[in-house]
Amino acid sequence: MNAFQKGFAAALLWCGCSCVMAQTASPGDSTINNPNGPGPMPNGGPVRLMNEASTTTGTIIRRDLEWNSRIPLDKTYDQFSPEEKAAFDSLYEALPPGDEPPFPAAGLRPVFNNIRKGQQIVKARGKLNLVVTVDADGKATQVADLGGIGGANALEMARYAGSILLMTKFKPAVCGGKPCKSQFPFMLDLRMR
Repeated sequence: MNAFQKGFAAALLWCGCSCVMAQTASPGDSTINNPNGPGPMPNGGPVRLMNEASTTTGTIIRRDLEWNSRIPLDKTYDQFSPEEKAAFDSLYEALPPGDEPPFPAAGLRPVFNNIRKGQQIVKARGKLNLVVTVDADGKATQVADLGGIGGANALEMARYAGSILLMTKFKPAVCGGKPCKSQFPFMLDLRMR
């Protein structure tokens, strides 16, 4: 190795060491480099930033919503047994004999499955408590949120569930033997099981 090569190697080594020293902090320096500029480290120690998605610990097994009502998911209102109709009708303050409330035309399963898909993404917690106004043609015209969902994504979950219910075709209510405008209550506990 000639003198030029030795000098060049020494210069590279010196520059490399200078760069490494510039990137490490001295023992008394308690700053960190972040995108917003240097800031003090709390307690002089390392910092770990966490968001809601990474704070859960435990199993990696997927947890899912469960339907825990006496109202069956896989039946239409016309397919309900007398006991199931009585359980659903009890959600209304006064339903005269012979009158029927509105109900999803294909049953609750499609509504529940679509809301479950959104819940797997949004992860809101609490009780979803919505009331759908259904016209005499079975079309959902309005959804009112009666509250109950909490957490960071509560509003998004209520809006998502409301949009699912607005797209759902309903069997219209029957009042005095004729189709009429009425309301459909939708309640779902959003705790993961």
